[in-house]
Amino acid sequence: MTEKHKFWSRTLLAATLALSFNVCYADNGDEQNVSSTARQIIAAPENSDDARMIYVSKGLRLSVPREYDKLVVVDTLQENGRLFSVSEKASIAADKAQGGSGEGAGWLFGIGVISEIQLQKMLQEDMSGVEIFARDNEGLYYVYYRPTDVRLVRDNYDRPELFQDWTMLNEWAYNEARAQFIADNPGLISETYGNAALDMNLARVAFADDAQYTVGTSTGNTLYSPDINPAPYALRLMRNATSEALNDTATPTGDYIRLQFPQGSVRFDFFLTEDSENIYRQTWVGGRDQLFRLKFADGSTKAAKIMQEWYEALAMREDRKLLGYSADSLLGKWAEKTVGQGVITITPGAKGTYDVMITWRDGAATQHIWDISAARPNGETGVLHYDHCHYLIRNYHNAKDFDEETVYKNGTGKFYLNSASELMWQDNVDGVGNNTVFVKVDD
Repeated sequence: MTEKHKFWSRTLLAATLALSFNVCYADNGDEQNVSSTARQIIAAPENSDDARMIYVSKGLRLSVPREYDKLVVVDTLQENGRLFSVSEKASIAADKAQGGSGEGAGWLFGIGVISEIQLQKMLQEDMSGVEIFARDNEGLYYVYYRPTDVRLVRDNYDRPELFQDWTMLNEWAYNEARAQFIADNPGLISETYGNAALDMNLARVAFADDAQYTVGTSTGNTLYSPDINPAPYALRLMRNATSEALNDTATPTGDYIRLQFPQGSVRFDFFLTEDSENIYRQTWVGGRDQLFRLKFADGSTKAAKIMQEWYEALAMREDRKLLGYSADSLLGKWAEKTVGQGVITITPGAKGTYDVMITWRDGAATQHIWDISAARPNGETGVLHYDHCHYLIRNYHNAKDFDEETVYKNGTGKFYLNSASELMWQDNVDGVGNNTVFVKVDD
């Protein structure tokens, strides 16, 4: 194995691996006695059911099973957004014995944190060796870094028994470490993004100012409007979804919705036929095509439904324009049409935004509240989109006293008027307002 092969893409490491730590032990496993500075370890008791070593970086915890901890070096980096880097000790030692520095040898994985702006840029590019796996309620996203080459180093590569620990560590690193990291850090939510050609093109549509696209049907009707914000639709297709190539599947028959990039070299056809709603066809210039299946983590999301909503939003934009709707047409108080328990109040906000408060009674003592700042992106007609919705639940003990629980802070969705001047609410998180009609009421 050449030096170049062993350490290709070593720039993924934010600092040289360290072999010594400032160790602080808490025999009771209580992290309250340990500050959140770098290079600190909390040791679970030897006889504990939770026999792990817990490393802390910027207040975040990475736990390593005790049987693996003796085989690895964990560096709490705390720079350039990197939090942890984990490498195999045996590879570091073998590399040094061969005259190397040990840097990059045996690297298993790293964990870092990025902002939403960094995420938007990253999703538009090739992400080989980089995976988004979680987010928090503060708008930060957590990244799993892994090598794109083999970092194993041994004196002798002809003895398979020397690779057993390496294989075991890699299985733990890839199959268990991320889920355990989320479990160890309250407030983190599992969230992933794909990096197939579809995902990168969707990210450009969502975040790049100069991205152009059209949405059309198999019958040839094609729509595009700069007034329609594509991000909510694109993100729903990207979030918690992966693309799987289908090599032995017949092309579905029937209608489809087409996403095309006039200045690009690819288009995507999303089939509408039942049982094919998550199959799409990618077609390159020249006519070569490939079928894929989108697999959503929730097991229920349908790509075709999202594409239909996107197409209908473009079509409805023309209808709203003809009806004379504007964003100000949504101002006022709206009550759920059938029962009236849900109320939406929309008022002017700061700097061209709109403040939206939704209250929904659930019995006499429980109230659901959505606190939203919405906007009319790109001059869109008669529609308000929102991000970072704060959803909470209040349980009242009496008229003044209540307990309050935050459910989430990053909800997304939109409000719009239908052709009958009734308010519609699309909630992208739980779907609680979907297909519910709200009518205007007097204050």
